[in-house]
Amino acid sequence: MLTIHGRPNSINVQKVVWIAAEIGLDFDRLDVGGPFGGNDTPEYLAMNPNGRIPTIRDGDFTLWESNAILSYLMLKYGDD
Repeated sequence: MLTIHGRPNSINVQKVVWIAAEIGLDFDRLDVGGPFGGNDTPEYLAMNPNGRIPTIRDGDFTLWESNAILSYLMLKYGDD
């Protein structure tokens, strides 16, 4: 299952959530960053050494940077 790490009021997180919903993916979104914190923990920094949001976990695969995530989701799950 896809997990999206990031706060709901981040435009970069919103565009990842939007494309995941448009593709029809099942996903969980976890509150990270801003007032929620958590993006400076050792666990989060192990996924994303930049400590920024969004970050996704797709099974064992981890990716950060919203535009890279959009490209990945479209290439892996998108329809022609």
